[in-house]
Amino acid sequence: MVVDKASYTPLYKQLYSIICHQILDGTYSLGDRLPTQKEIARQFDVSLIVVKQAWNDLVNSGIIVSQRGTGSVVNALPEGVSYGHTFRGITSDLSFSQIRIENQILMVAPRSAKEALLDGLNLPAKNKYLFISRVRYAKGKPFNHEKIYINLSFFPGLQLVPEDLAQQSLYQLLENRYQITIGSAVEKIDAVMPSPELCERLQISADMPLLSVARQTFLRDENEPFEYCRYSVLSDYFGEIHYQ
Repeated sequence: MVVDKASYTPLYKQLYSIICHQILDGTYSLGDRLPTQKEIARQFDVSLIVVKQAWNDLVNSGIIVSQRGTGSVVNALPEGVSYGHTFRGITSDLSFSQIRIENQILMVAPRSAKEALLDGLNLPAKNKYLFISRVRYAKGKPFNHEKIYINLSFFPGLQLVPEDLAQQSLYQLLENRYQITIGSAVEKIDAVMPSPELCERLQISADMPLLSVARQTFLRDENEPFEYCRYSVLSDYFGEIHYQ
């Protein structure tokens, strides 16, 4: 994960979220010593002032303890996300809350980068993509509509049918078939009013705002996304967000 210097989110808040994410994904465990602030500054190409601000928030939140001469140690797991929204994907996120996810697969088909423009996604034209459209249900109620474009250059020979995705995580399926490791994701979130199609798909009224999220997901040690996704989700899924 990287700090986005073009983002409206302050750098120290981004760094705070990255460290929280690394604790949650097991990069650092309880009791582990973190790199020094100077090392973090070099790793993420930010100033020491930015790191000190992030460290102050981590200490104040009780996530790390920092002592002169001994460094900083992970003291507690981050809290604050109602369902635990992470880069791992919705199926994995909600499984931690013991919430069963069901999928209604609307379409699985090859698509081009040009067609993705209609979904508000600007994809590299050089690649071929597998398109997946689905509605996701939690506790029997629809809460999320996804339009996914899988970059087939990472998954040669990939073919899917709706039955493949009805009861299992897309990410887990790809990990099992191709022995890959998903590393990180970047999301841009906007508040929108639902279209008539989304009102029908998510069984909501036209005056209920949604979050529209454009997501790029990366394999570990890769700079090009393997997944591009536009999803519309009820805001309850995000809850109070520290974005871990």
